[in-house]
Amino acid sequence: MLTKAKRRVFFYASISFFFIAAVPILLYSLGYGISRDFKILKTGGIFIQASETGADIFIDSRHKRTSFLGKSGLIKNLVPGTYKVSVTKEGFWDWEKQLEVMSETVTARSALLVPKNPDGKILGTTTPPIKKNKPPYASIKKFWAIPKTEDFIILGDDKKFYRNKELFDIYKIFGTTTAEILRSKKESVFDETFSRVIYWDSGVIDTFWFEDAKKMPEWQKNPFLQVGPNNFMGPIRQVFSYPDWPDWLIATMSNGVWALEMDSSGRQNAFPLYQGKQPNIISLEPDEIIVLDDGNYLEITLPK
Repeated sequence: MLTKAKRRVFFYASISFFFIAAVPILLYSLGYGISRDFKILKTGGIFIQASETGADIFIDSRHKRTSFLGKSGLIKNLVPGTYKVSVTKEGFWDWEKQLEVMSETVTARSALLVPKNPDGKILGTTTPPIKKNKPPYASIKKFWAIPKTEDFIILGDDKKFYRNKELFDIYKIFGTTTAEILRSKKESVFDETFSRVIYWDSGVIDTFWFEDAKKMPEWQKNPFLQVGPNNFMGPIRQVFSYPDWPDWLIATMSNGVWALEMDSSGRQNAFPLYQGKQPNIISLEPDEIIVLDDGNYLEITLPK
């Protein structure tokens, strides 16, 4: 039998339970969360732009699926800290990374999903027709294509830089660091956005951002960036900017062609686009590459 005293105890206990349960809900609705060390902090979020519809995004125990119309996912109300993020889809390599969430900030990343069996076809042993822009003089030894144009930057025999046939003051326009990289490095290219120069040797890939620092990707904190080392994949032969994915590169290493993520913080993702004997890329188009390997030409569709 419930006495008046017991009913009073149950009443106040219920009130106390209600307030205890309501506090986290109220904090959540106001954009706050409770950290592992019981601190009340403003929450943040993680935004993932994937290359595939219907991909599963996992952030620790939370799950979100990209729709069949969109390819992105936003998970909000995350307490500041480090989270394991995975983007998966059947038939594709998993994209994984540890991402840091800050208060009142959305951490954004682009997740390129590469199929385990990329589309491609054998073209045969005869050189396929390839459209390739050439510098204005056949005798030029050192030159760089300017992305999305038919122009070239040229280092002449007089050690001066030219844009096509016109003298080009690269020191004034891009700065001393960029000019010296182009002058001194054996292998270098501009990225697709014409914002960074990429240079490499057999063991490591480096980049330098010469555009306005305010335009750097969120994840990049310094104009200089080292991608790698990638010795576990074998010597680096070629490096290209990945079409329409400015945070990624395409590189030929050892027996494969690889999609390589530039952001190495929290884990660097690298996925094979093709594996054979010793492939080299002879043509790079927005949607495909043509590879020469062991005397055969192959066309490989680029995941986008």
